[in-house]
Amino acid sequence: MHRMKIGLAAAAVVLLVTLGTYFLVSNALKANAIADVEQNLVRAERAFSEIGRLRAADAAMQAYVRAKRPSIIGVFDKSDETARREAAFAECEAQNAGLQKEGRHAAIVAILGADGRVIARDLNPNAMFGDDLKSRYPAVARALLGEPIKDVWSMNGRMTQVALGPITRSDGSVIGVLLIGHALSITTAQETRDKIGAEIGYFHSGKMQASSFATAEDANKEDVGKTQALGEVIFGGQKLAEQALGKSTPTALVRLTIDGSEYAVIAAPLLGNFSDRTSGVALASSLSSAVSRVNAVAAKVIALGLIAMLTLIIAVVLTAKRFIGPLDQIELGVGEIINGNIDYTFRPVGPDFEGLSNGLNVMLARLLGREEPNEDAVEEEDDGGNTWRADQMIIEEGDGSPNPAAAALGQESEAAYYPRLFNEYTNALRNLNKPSEGLSVPAFMAKLRLAEAGLKQKWSCKMVRFQLISRGDDVAFRAIRID
Repeated sequence: MHRMKIGLAAAAVVLLVTLGTYFLVSNALKANAIADVEQNLVRAERAFSEIGRLRAADAAMQAYVRAKRPSIIGVFDKSDETARREAAFAECEAQNAGLQKEGRHAAIVAILGADGRVIARDLNPNAMFGDDLKSRYPAVARALLGEPIKDVWSMNGRMTQVALGPITRSDGSVIGVLLIGHALSITTAQETRDKIGAEIGYFHSGKMQASSFATAEDANKEDVGKTQALGEVIFGGQKLAEQALGKSTPTALVRLTIDGSEYAVIAAPLLGNFSDRTSGVALASSLSSAVSRVNAVAAKVIALGLIAMLTLIIAVVLTAKRFIGPLDQIELGVGEIINGNIDYTFRPVGPDFEGLSNGLNVMLARLLGREEPNEDAVEEEDDGGNTWRADQMIIEEGDGSPNPAAAALGQESEAAYYPRLFNEYTNALRNLNKPSEGLSVPAFMAKLRLAEAGLKQKWSCKMVRFQLISRGDDVAFRAIRID
């Protein structure tokens, strides 16, 4: 397991680097995303101010141009009131039909007389007949003076943008007013949102009237809950609507929570109105959505880090399987030889270590004086017990107690000791009809030297020698401790 520590440490480093990168990248991206949202909202407010002025001028001019049409002036040429009302109603219907073809269907089209009273409106010739709008709305009085006007009124409980165009004769006398009103709805709000790049909500007379927020199910259906939540934050708390209307300037950008999500919000007055000072807009951009997009990007960093870590772990496992496992088998073989099994043969343990296995087998063969193995066939073959094997040499360790033969053995030189013992052993094998084919001096000495080394370490003595002794039908080597 300790050999896996490098791979596991590398995986831990990859994980730490991934987490560090994730936090650095996500924090930087979040800060940039929030800054971009807020900067875009400020630009959106400026764009809306310009659009608001242009829309006010365009609405007033459209009403002014339409009021110049001969068919509208012809309404006032009718001497009979009933005929005048019928002509006025027909003209209102025709005007709204024309607006609808242009994609600007009006909530109301009406013709007012010189006294500011309604002669007729579209949809219903009797609706609003005789209503004195001059006394109710100062903009009507100004339009009767010959000036095209744009204003915001509350009509039937709805915030309505009204354009008033004076109806004049060729001599310049004002004989009436053409009124065209468009209710501010989600359609209007979404068209504006698409132009300025920010959600928009219209408020009037202390109430949020419409917004560009749509439901998740239908993009054309207003999310009333969010519209009300937007109204609550701009009319309550910091009173953004009151600030914007009181100073007639946009408020500073603030961060507010709307329906559980964080938004950057700016409130501003609705420009271009003649007399209304209760209308305005709230512009909002979602900070939560921006952060969510950043989180989605940052999550890819985590995913890439996990993939890298998983790849690294797989590489470590495959490396262990291909290299470390075979090396362990070779190490076990070396241990076998150290423990005295000099007959051990290294078998192929993988394509990367075939050469090493064969090289070790050749090395052992040359050191022990036996036939070198075939590189293509290193597996041990069963010889039927006719060949000598090192494991037939029986070593009796004993307890290392003093032995009378120790002095004489200690005086004998290695040059005489090993050949003598070898000859005694081979003679004993022949006398007992034991196999001796394959027995060599190097193999014999290697077996004894391995045993001597182990016993010297075990007994902490100067030397270990062996005596050949008989054991019935077998022979053994008794270890003699020499201090």
